[in-house]
Amino acid sequence: MAEIRFDKICKSFGNVKVIENLDLTIQDGSFTVLVGASGCGKTTLLRIIAGIGPQSCGRLFIGGTDVTALPAGKRNIALVFQNYAIYPTMSTRGNIDFGLKNNKVPRAERDRLVSQVAETVGLTPYLDRKPNELSGGQRQRIALARALVKTPDVFLLDEPLSNLDAKLRVSMRSELIELHHKLKTTFVYVTHDQSEAMAMADTIILMDKGRIMQMAPPEVIYLEPENAFTAQFIGTPPMNILKLGGDGRSFGFRPEKGILSHERREGCAYCVPGRISTREMMGSETIYKVAVNSGVGDTGSVMIKSQDYGFRIDDRIWITVEDEFLYFFDRDGIRLRPGDRREKAALFAQVEKEAAHG
Repeated sequence: MAEIRFDKICKSFGNVKVIENLDLTIQDGSFTVLVGASGCGKTTLLRIIAGIGPQSCGRLFIGGTDVTALPAGKRNIALVFQNYAIYPTMSTRGNIDFGLKNNKVPRAERDRLVSQVAETVGLTPYLDRKPNELSGGQRQRIALARALVKTPDVFLLDEPLSNLDAKLRVSMRSELIELHHKLKTTFVYVTHDQSEAMAMADTIILMDKGRIMQMAPPEVIYLEPENAFTAQFIGTPPMNILKLGGDGRSFGFRPEKGILSHERREGCAYCVPGRISTREMMGSETIYKVAVNSGVGDTGSVMIKSQDYGFRIDDRIWITVEDEFLYFFDRDGIRLRPGDRREKAALFAQVEKEAAHG
């Protein structure tokens, strides 16, 4: 049992409050990803769990036990950093074995554990090699193996893939997902990369300025964002957010929901003319930046992700979004969910009015 519970946690650095009055439960056995921009508080939360950056107030529970005052070394957690933190003069075996030897684990048991963990992470052929003889991915596996061999209740991973090249990052993502499935241990993973969060998590916690903006499975956080911040942080490209009248409200749509055509399509509230500004061919899809004539505030453009690669820069086109794919937000960026047919009709009528200005 390794549920993690924050009870009225706060954290200050001098007079600066980073986390304030936070209640949060991370489920036992989950792969939870803390995601957000630099300075949002995600690494601070990780350090609080680890006990290396204690909270200023509140209590922390791991597996139902109050560990608020428990030193880091007694929390049975394993922390994996982005810089590996492995010993360059030791072999792979020596790095994995180091903590066991310090804890005076008998030699036979150490050998058994090292062999078992090396097999789990695919390092068996490299046990006698030094880190400088290995690839970045293999060095990262050493760091994972050293954490695994402790059989911790919780794995804490602080941007462990950020130093790897793009291809290796994708490969290691899959390996971590498989590792979690095999171990069924609580993983808490920190990243600033929203695509990494979407790919790996069963639960995403999106943070901004020390606050949780939304906590949900990836598909929910993508399809049902609770606010404009979430809608624009999650997704590549992010959701297009457009002004709705002059009272601060807005509406938006995902780039893949915009339909490009050379002729105007009828029957949708949002249908506007535009001109292709840029074109990025991504293989199975193409991303277009489209300059439009109304409804987009200061940007004057929206992003469209399409499987139709036949449009070219400077093409004059129409953008249509079906009504069911429009999202609405109030002046504070909170998601509006029309409660009845009349309210919904009024919002769509406002969208149609804005589009007609073009």
